Amino acid sequence: MKQPDFDLGQGWWYPAILGSVLFLIVLFMPKVRINWKEIYITFGIIGYIVWMIDTTIAVPFDIFDINHPKKTGLSEIILYGVIPSCLSIIYLNLYKREKKWTLVTFFVIISFILEWLTSKVGVMKGAWQIWWSIPIFLVAYAFFLPWHLKFIRKKWN
Repeated sequence: MKQPDFDLGQGWWYPAILGSVLFLIVLFMPKVRINWKEIYITFGIIGYIVWMIDTTIAVPFDIFDINHPKKTGLSEIILYGVIPSCLSIIYLNLYKREKKWTLVTFFVIISFILEWLTSKVGVMKGAWQIWWSIPIFLVAYAFFLPWHLKFIRKKWN
């Protein structure tokens, strides 16, 4: 019987622990500004967007690798499918228009540190310079996520 081609890889514990902690925060945080339906939609949409960006840009141009370059593993699944979705949900739950730039700054810094740690534990490798992510985080937190929540509320509430 052939074994599945699945990679745990170096530092797999970091995204596993981080993803678990963030997921627990999402489950147990007081839902101040976002409800379960918005959490469900956001989790799926953000996870999908991150996977599509990886599939259409990062993989073809070999920008970076998550552990083994030819295998999908636990680290990749959590880094693309869980962590960005959880961070987005936590951000939207805290989001207030009056405190937008304070929250944007905080979440950009946190996201940068978490990505830096991903490279430091050996999970993320390649030509990608992590500071290149700062404008992406900025656009996501400052513009996309507030628009996303407004869109959800307009269309599905």
